[in-house]
Amino acid sequence: MNTRLWLGLCGIACAQYNLYYDLRPFNLGFSMGANYSQVKIQYNNLLYAPPSPNAPSEVLVEGIPGINLGLILNKKLHKYFDARSVVSVSLQQRNLYFRVGDSLFKRRLEASYLYFPLLLRYKSQFYKGYRVYVIGGFQLGLNLMSDKRVRDNPDLIRTERTDGQWVAGIGIDLYLDKVKFTPELTYSLGIRNIYDPTGTRYGYVIKSLNMQTISLNLQFE
Repeated sequence: MNTRLWLGLCGIACAQYNLYYDLRPFNLGFSMGANYSQVKIQYNNLLYAPPSPNAPSEVLVEGIPGINLGLILNKKLHKYFDARSVVSVSLQQRNLYFRVGDSLFKRRLEASYLYFPLLLRYKSQFYKGYRVYVIGGFQLGLNLMSDKRVRDNPDLIRTERTDGQWVAGIGIDLYLDKVKFTPELTYSLGIRNIYDPTGTRYGYVIKSLNMQTISLNLQFE
């Protein structure tokens, strides 16, 4: 299909659906949404063979919903492929409960991550005002939580400042008159142990922690 015919057909389509977002080589936008965070835990053998009645016999994890806010940077590579980054701030919390006898001791694992992802997005063909897509890649996370705050609060669990995570997700681009609206669901998994047992009561029963987060974001371009 030659360029003149393509532009003519696109002009007809754009009268109903705004497809200019797909013609531009670079797009900006913003994203906001919610997250639900968990952790993947590996335990030391002490958890399964407590050395004394005062040692924890179980660790329970409770995920707490958080929020995400981000800036979208999208580079068109091909008709069906985009390089994409959503530089975002993610507020997350998980509660860990150490069971000792009949009692539970609560410790909070809080984080305020600044994420720098590098993602590849594969889009379907345009059909009646929408495209579906899959997305995946890697992101670097920097925890902005103050070390002093964590160090001075015995109810908070300490973690390493940086994390690397694999990211995968699905979404749908909805082409509206003035904006392209995109609901997106992603899952991220940390690849390194971020646990720092310093100052955590009963923390010796935990060997490693890896982040796991499910996010539902609403994106606008």
